[in-house]
Amino acid sequence: MSKYTETRTVENYAQVHLLNNQFISLIDTSLEPAAKRQKAGSETSFYLLDALGRVPEINLKNIPDIEALDDPETAKYRLPGTPFHISMVTSGSRTGEFLFAAETIRSAPRFYEGIRSMKLRSALPIKSWNGMSRQISGPLIPVSALSDLPAIFTFGILDTPVWKVLLVMLSAVTTYVGLRFWHRILTQKLPQSARNTPRYRILSPVALMLTTLLLEKLFEYQINITGRFYDLQIFLLVIAFYIAATWAFWLSSRAFFDTVILDPTFPRQSLDSSMVSLVGQIIGLIGGLLIVGYGASELGVPVLSMLTGLGIGGIAVALAVRPTLENLIGGFVLYLDRPVRVGDYCTFGDQNGTIESIGGRSTAIRASDRTLITIPNAQFADMHLINWARCDEMLIEEVIGLRYGTDPDQLRFVLAKIREMFHAHPRISPATVRVRFSGFGRSELNISIRVYAQTREWNDFHAIREDVLFRIVDIVAGAGCEFALPTQTLFMEKEPERDTDLAEKATKTVASWRQHKTFPFPKMSAERAKKLEGTLQYPPPGSPDSTTSDEIMEEGSERLSLHLEDVPPSTETEREGSPP
Repeated sequence: MSKYTETRTVENYAQVHLLNNQFISLIDTSLEPAAKRQKAGSETSFYLLDALGRVPEINLKNIPDIEALDDPETAKYRLPGTPFHISMVTSGSRTGEFLFAAETIRSAPRFYEGIRSMKLRSALPIKSWNGMSRQISGPLIPVSALSDLPAIFTFGILDTPVWKVLLVMLSAVTTYVGLRFWHRILTQKLPQSARNTPRYRILSPVALMLTTLLLEKLFEYQINITGRFYDLQIFLLVIAFYIAATWAFWLSSRAFFDTVILDPTFPRQSLDSSMVSLVGQIIGLIGGLLIVGYGASELGVPVLSMLTGLGIGGIAVALAVRPTLENLIGGFVLYLDRPVRVGDYCTFGDQNGTIESIGGRSTAIRASDRTLITIPNAQFADMHLINWARCDEMLIEEVIGLRYGTDPDQLRFVLAKIREMFHAHPRISPATVRVRFSGFGRSELNISIRVYAQTREWNDFHAIREDVLFRIVDIVAGAGCEFALPTQTLFMEKEPERDTDLAEKATKTVASWRQHKTFPFPKMSAERAKKLEGTLQYPPPGSPDSTTSDEIMEEGSERLSLHLEDVPPSTETEREGSPP
């Protein structure tokens, strides 16, 4: 120590630290928080030098071997005239070694305060080892600057000289300004993109971690912070480091999974991007909690004991977080069972909408009126869901009514012509055509129509339905029939005559069917259905799309799903087995 005070070189300072570490190795620091073990051992070593240098000199030859101890099982020996014990370590990596007992770290300062008025035995011109150690600093701090300091700067604040406290505060403020400037460059100056922005953000917590480690070495080995001020600054530095580590891990997890989602080779059909993002968030959260827990244990917080001691309190916590866990599990059920996916149009309860996202707690749905509906996952998973995006064909189901007074053959003519129209229509599935006289209403003869349009696109479905309804209107008018209205009519004059020519023509056509054995009741012949298949022009003449039979895919059209290609085509067996 005296050699370093005379010649402040890096080599001499390293020699001081080597001797100090050797003294620290004689002290059991296992009960101290990991972040403070080195400093606690260092300060205790100076307190021991002060105490042992003031009590009567201890003859080392009088220290007994383990066999001579009064109680060999405890293996503990108290130094004469002191409260300090040398005891054998019974657990850990240093089991079997004899060290100053762990309680020495607490008893040494108290014992020193009681005997500090006594004269110190030392060849050096010092009054206290502890007082000298607090004034010493590393070789990077010029001794000339320290010698010119006013006396007020050598007084202690929280067991640390004033000049050291001010230097630490100046270093902290300078570091904070530098980190803020660095973060601003990353967030505003560097080019932003969906792929690179998350990676740039990681550099901010990484810079904070590196700066924290640098400040720790600066404060401990160059400025040499001691006492209670050291406890305060190491507490803040450890918190800052592990917060930065948690932040960095969270951003790294999000950046990795976002990169997977943005990768053009990523098989989006195999796993939803929302699921990947959710897994990334869960991993980031769990990893962050583990890092925070480890950092707390470094500061001496008994994390494992706290977790073990939750006991009955854990039941209350479990009850408090039960809704969150239910929603999290509900989200995984939605992903595993896949009743709906992001982009699917569905009916839930009495509402319709398109799935926008499935998060860890809730599902967001864009309703038909463009409002955003958020439903907890647990509740949404239990709902009766109708996924329109998974249909292979779309149902057209109507009931039309003709006026009473319609001739039976006129009715047969209308039925036959509507069936023919559906068989001839290129966008109607022939195997699903069902047009039947279904009953007598209060003021109409009912015709039930049930067919499937060959489309999975919402606007295209409405266009096909509109087309076939117009054709039905033409067929009914062409047969001389009229649609029934649920009204009562009081005739005060002679009823106008109907078009007898059209009625006679329809009657003759039905008679011709009977004569030529082509009467299409109860069903049309297979030859006739095959002959009619696809013979109508759709879209109708005059439409800008009349030259093609492909689906009308209007820009901005309402799709049932973003994944139409995943829906398998229907089979004839499925059509025939469809519900009536």
